[in-house]
Amino acid sequence: MRMKIVVSLLALAVLVLLSGYTYVSASVGRRLSPSEFARFSTTIAKSVIHPHEGGASRALSLSKQALSSAPSVGSIEVKGRSYVFPLPKYAVPQEQSACRFHFLAFVSPDEMQDYFYRDLPQAGWKHVDQMGGGHFLEAHGTHMTIVQYFYLTSDISDFDVMINDCP
Repeated sequence: MRMKIVVSLLALAVLVLLSGYTYVSASVGRRLSPSEFARFSTTIAKSVIHPHEGGASRALSLSKQALSSAPSVGSIEVKGRSYVFPLPKYAVPQEQSACRFHFLAFVSPDEMQDYFYRDLPQAGWKHVDQMGGGHFLEAHGTHMTIVQYFYLTSDISDFDVMINDCP
């Protein structure tokens, strides 16, 4: 009797996992790798407790965008000059205005550290200082500030990039 219950529970768990994989893969329009499924399904599940920010439906929508065609660079144009900077792998641009670029990204704490202390410096942006979630960089004779904070869950970060030398 006990063995039947264990087997039934295992079968149910496998069924739930496979149906979740199928649903998320169908939602984004392609087959996900196991690591992508683990990352995004966990984030979607965690976001259920944040209904005031859109919850799981918002996380699923962002997942679709991040997995479909996430750009690799962002840019801000100031006085006819374009300042280009790399974006994390699963970045989703939100809005852009004069001197400002806003995006969300699915990043782990380690990936975030790599972004600020490896990726941006490799692209020519020197990390000058940090104050809380604000990172101060400079390159090309200008100053850039990136403010990062968590959105929905600690798996999604909100980034605001600003060129400080704007008119």
